[in-house]
Amino acid sequence: MEQLINAATIPYYASAILLALGATLLSIIVFTFILEEKENVKKRIKLIIALFTIGMPLLASGFYCKDIYDKCNNQAKSIVKNIIAKEYPDATEFEFELDEGYFVENGINYEFQYQKNISGEEKLVVINNKQIKTLDIPKETKNNESTND
Repeated sequence: MEQLINAATIPYYASAILLALGATLLSIIVFTFILEEKENVKKRIKLIIALFTIGMPLLASGFYCKDIYDKCNNQAKSIVKNIIAKEYPDATEFEFELDEGYFVENGINYEFQYQKNISGEEKLVVINNKQIKTLDIPKETKNNESTND
């Protein structure tokens, strides 16, 4: 589980940065096309081509990083969902991103967070207004791959 969260963290932040930069550069193209004077067309076309050449690879890289993040996060989400389903069978509105999330059971909102203690045991700490509960994360997944190596 820890490896999945660590593997998802860098692509998560990289995708946000790359998508923001790519979208910004491509939006500058639109503003350059609309706002700049009509006299210097060659200069505008060179600027648009340069921004497009830089902006599109940034966007593509951002989507690629988001795909990597989604794959790792979905694996971690399925592990967490199974753990919560055992303890809270009526849970609904489940959401999980990186190492924290929330769910609702019988109208009560619960938040949870992944933690690893000093002895290396992985836990889900489930919190609502009235109580804190710790759930163990199994070291082996269904397909016998260790999530703790």
